[in-house]
Amino acid sequence: MATTVTNPVGTETLESVGIVDCDAHFTEPPSLWLDRAPAALKDRVPVQKTVDGITAWYLDGELWASIGGNTIKTGREKILGSHVAQPFDVIDRSAWDVEARLGLLDAIGVEAQILYPNGIGFASNHIFAIEDIELRSAILTMYNDFFVDVQAESHNRLFPQAILPVWDMDFTIREMNRLLDKGMRGFTLSDKPEMIGLPELPEPYFAPMWDLFNESGAVANFHIGSGARREEMEAIRGMRNRPREDTTEARPIPAVPAFYWHSFGNQRRLAVHASQMFMSNVRIVVNLCMSDMFDRYPKLKIVSAESGIGWVPFILETLEYQLDEMITEPDEVSYQQRRPSEYFRDHLYVMFWYENVGPTKLIEDIGVNNVLVETDVPHPTCLYPGAKEHFDTVLGHLSPDVRRRVLRDNAAELYQIPVGVKRG
Repeated sequence: MATTVTNPVGTETLESVGIVDCDAHFTEPPSLWLDRAPAALKDRVPVQKTVDGITAWYLDGELWASIGGNTIKTGREKILGSHVAQPFDVIDRSAWDVEARLGLLDAIGVEAQILYPNGIGFASNHIFAIEDIELRSAILTMYNDFFVDVQAESHNRLFPQAILPVWDMDFTIREMNRLLDKGMRGFTLSDKPEMIGLPELPEPYFAPMWDLFNESGAVANFHIGSGARREEMEAIRGMRNRPREDTTEARPIPAVPAFYWHSFGNQRRLAVHASQMFMSNVRIVVNLCMSDMFDRYPKLKIVSAESGIGWVPFILETLEYQLDEMITEPDEVSYQQRRPSEYFRDHLYVMFWYENVGPTKLIEDIGVNNVLVETDVPHPTCLYPGAKEHFDTVLGHLSPDVRRRVLRDNAAELYQIPVGVKRG
């Protein structure tokens, strides 16, 4: 059992801090695209349908996307053992309604929240899968317009991270500038664009995008699972609901191994998949810290969302060790100007929610200025209810200044969020 250290005045201190929740999800409401589509596209945009009690998004009559992780039912009751409440009507309004979400924030002691998409995936890969490029572009723009509306309606308490049309770099730059002019703070990206046929992130194709991130101060966010193609994401979601398989029968050798053993039931599959998914951002963090990206873009700020923090000290130690053990040739040695841990300290942010060991024992090792907090509402692993109480328990041994920095100030500075001010 993990040992935690509490401060008898921790609750009082925490009550005075407006927590900035750096990873939550906003479920796409039923009329998102219909409300914004021009007349010529009304019958072509994604629509929500409920078939046999299961609500999903359909495009051209075909299943396109699920409604995402939603485990807070009407009345703010969290369900266990599933990744989604079905049908849509039983989901609490706080998942998709701004006023209701603000009420939820007030109830759990959160001042502001960084939002990511939900059913349509965590970057633009679902939209990229739409073959009609004109329709694809329109659907993406309407989605980002929806996020602009959410931020405005929330009186700057909800800060969605928009998605980008990375298949067209000129369009990407136009969309970034358009949204930055409307007050958006950051964007969520796929960590594996090569999986949809694009170049890798450090290649010249992406240079205009990184230049704009570097100069604008906008945050580049990599949410776990953001690199999955639409087909892969929907297959994973669907696999969770398949019955336990008979493992005595021979099966074809898979091209890619499943996250879990096929003899597991649905709930165990979900738990196994989620546990491994949290580690998926190790790849992007390691590659960034072993690259010259931060030499080329010295003001770039990167967030690893929903990936926890307990693994970070080990990875930083490993990178430092492997740099000295493996990289010896002159051109390799001179490839980057600084050491991996230095890049991490100046450019990368990680976050925790339910963890005990990481925040209790490792904050100083990770870096006080590099740690954020999240709730992951309304996903299956969301820290709900009791987020405030948990943060107080695991951070109670730290000084008030460090607690404020982890709970609020790091995020407020990173996303340019005014905190401690009256809104509305």
